[in-house]
Amino acid sequence: MRDDFDYEDDFAYNDFDDEEEDDFGMTFEEDLYLMIREKLRDTIQEYKGQYPALKKLESAVSSFKVNAKNTDDSKFYPLAAKLLSEHIKPLTEDSEEIQEIYDNMQTDISRFKNQRAHGYEGEFYLTD
Repeated sequence: MRDDFDYEDDFAYNDFDDEEEDDFGMTFEEDLYLMIREKLRDTIQEYKGQYPALKKLESAVSSFKVNAKNTDDSKFYPLAAKLLSEHIKPLTEDSEEIQEIYDNMQTDISRFKNQRAHGYEGEFYLTD
């Protein structure tokens, strides 16, 4: 159970499988949420020099915090992903790049409901 999640925390990325928990005791939901955050972070770092609007996105993502006490992983991480998505949605009006990131992120978020669904296939959310 997590009470909050900070953008600056270290990210752990593991391959997905259909098991509820992997070898490190990480649930599918936690692994998926961390993957989404990692893709978001990597995209911002890779492209913020090329697309200045991503600096605004970086600021929004770094200020994002979730506080959901007494919530287990199976509910916390989908909620956190949904809230993160809602947090950055207003920025989609500012740039096509942020809209693309948002849309591709939604594809990964849909996997919380259907683990077998295909997430966004790209390494980064923003494609050139």
